[in-house]
Amino acid sequence: MRYTIIISILIVVSIAYSSAYAVDDIYDRQPDDNKVIVRFNSQYMETTYSIINKTCRIVWTVYKSELNKGVVHHRLECKLPLNKQLPMLAKILAKIFKDEENSKSFHTLFWGRLAPDINNGNLEMSFNLAMAAYKSPLWDLKRGKPKKGHENPFIVSLANKANIYGELRVLFERFDRRLVFSSAEKVLITKAYKLPFFERLKKYGVNAADKLPFDCLTWFSVSKINHYKGC
Repeated sequence: MRYTIIISILIVVSIAYSSAYAVDDIYDRQPDDNKVIVRFNSQYMETTYSIINKTCRIVWTVYKSELNKGVVHHRLECKLPLNKQLPMLAKILAKIFKDEENSKSFHTLFWGRLAPDINNGNLEMSFNLAMAAYKSPLWDLKRGKPKKGHENPFIVSLANKANIYGELRVLFERFDRRLVFSSAEKVLITKAYKLPFFERLKKYGVNAADKLPFDCLTWFSVSKINHYKGC
């Protein structure tokens, strides 16, 4: 949570001028199967790690400035489900952690939205969040809000308890890193029938009028796993 204000400023600034350089310039290149393209921008003190192929464009930006050092920004245009993206994400992570400075400083992953507007198949975490809220006795299905407190901390707690990001968590464990859902902002809530995966939700008893959370800006904390068990 302590990074939220700094990172929020970072994302606004990044979208304003840095993203255009990092994504558009890279996307103009010809697809090179699953090769990781690494590019450093000295002006903005950031390095982009990207994979581009016929179905996916994945870009992770590592920030090097003192203010945002250790923050990584995930961006995606991909129609594949998350489990099909994992091999590409693993290649990007391997490249990132190959850099000793990155390996020591990487503490926050800004994932962005769980259900972005662009046409892609990466809605697994969005579905998992909606289902977790439906099952939770602490979520008010009629009003579409927690029975107590604000939705932001509720979503953080719910996401971790329900492990809605299990595939990502396992991926990071391969690199001896612990991934934890650490912050949620701008939570979106709607009636279930409006969700793209409503037919799937219905199989679990969800009603059309149930109000469920399905999207938010998402941050993960990243930390080194300590394997020392002592005596």
